[in-house]
Amino acid sequence: MRAFFVTILLSLLAVVEISAQAVDRDVVWGRDYTFERMEAKRVVKDKEDNGTIRLVAYVYRPLKNDRHEVVLFSHGSTGGLGRSPKESLDAPPIPVVNFFVSRGYTLVAPMRRGRNESTGTYIEECSVYTGQCTVGDQVVLGERGIKEALLDTNAVIDQLILGRLAARGSKIIAAGNSRGGFLSLMLAGERPSLVKGIISFVGGWYGVTERLTAEQNQQRMDDQKIRLERAAKRTNAPSIWIYAARDPTYKSGVPQQLHSYWNAGGAKAEFIYVEDHALLSGHQVTTNPALWGKPVDEFLKTLDSTKP
Repeated sequence: MRAFFVTILLSLLAVVEISAQAVDRDVVWGRDYTFERMEAKRVVKDKEDNGTIRLVAYVYRPLKNDRHEVVLFSHGSTGGLGRSPKESLDAPPIPVVNFFVSRGYTLVAPMRRGRNESTGTYIEECSVYTGQCTVGDQVVLGERGIKEALLDTNAVIDQLILGRLAARGSKIIAAGNSRGGFLSLMLAGERPSLVKGIISFVGGWYGVTERLTAEQNQQRMDDQKIRLERAAKRTNAPSIWIYAARDPTYKSGVPQQLHSYWNAGGAKAEFIYVEDHALLSGHQVTTNPALWGKPVDEFLKTLDSTKP
């Protein structure tokens, strides 16, 4: 009986906590922004899929101070298929949604092929954990994975953003977390006339960690170096890179090295490294705008002052 009452009490406390969170939120759905689930399509013909796939995008539109500008926010990886690509973990963190819609930006979050509600087969990674491939095989998949990710992203841009959510011919801000941050840089290199600025949170296509051998890590860094320098040479868009200490995805010095590759390509970027934080992992830095909100606000102001 005592256990029953404890369970009831905990349930009531959880309801109160959830209610308090809802009341305390600065940005509220229905009052400050709307939410839509939109779909783009791609025709795919390869060994995994043959036909039309559906790409779902989550769209958050401000109801106040609408700038009629889009921030495209790309999600990260599955951690080498350590979790299912269909798990519902790809939507932008609530603090990210709040940050951008409260500043009048429409936030668009595409779910790439095979991820979450999008159809088709997820092909960006293979599973080392189940013996499907080796650590080295992941890098071999990089070329195709990035190409497919860009095709997915461009389908959403061309079908849902340009001419619908933003005027045709307008520019967007490319943002993203982890693999999505890296993808944002690749997008800016592929479509320099489209991207006006880049916000990369803990960006990287591959993890470079203490758990891998020096040779495996070097292979991953070399691959990213080539891609970053090449994309940097093709874009004039300014960017801001945000990382935090104690990130198990990147061993010490890796974020700074990735940033140096981008600079070597001629596309200078602001680099923010948060040393002092209370996050369980530095890879979760998007969840706390107090750690990055001020420099990103300053970055957004510089984009406003830049001539088209």
